[in-house]
Amino acid sequence: MDLDKVVSTYLRIRAKRAEIKRVYEEQDAELKGKLKTLEAFMLGKLNADNADNIKTSSGTFYRQEDITPTGSDWQALYKWIAENDAFDALERRIKKGFISEYMETHEGGLPPGVSVFREYVVRVRKQ
Repeated sequence: MDLDKVVSTYLRIRAKRAEIKRVYEEQDAELKGKLKTLEAFMLGKLNADNADNIKTSSGTFYRQEDITPTGSDWQALYKWIAENDAFDALERRIKKGFISEYMETHEGGLPPGVSVFREYVVRVRKQ
């Protein structure tokens, strides 16, 4: 098998996927913008009518409170979580970059309770 042909085919497919993704993301962003405009209009109507919901023949729209928590004092939050055994306040995820750096500086060692799954993958660089 001609390896140059394999790599060039791989690169063409990767470029095509990137182009398709770029077009999709542009179209999706445009549609999201239109949805935001319509949502703002509907929320304005609910607020103007002092209503929680409005029913139409096509469907019902309603307002609902949404929250986005942010940490303003991470040290205080971590202390509170530890003191109250409230670790379910956090989402479980280990930062890959942190573990990679830790392993580099600790001769491949891992922090307690952490394991890694290793597999070889192929990467291709364009000439």
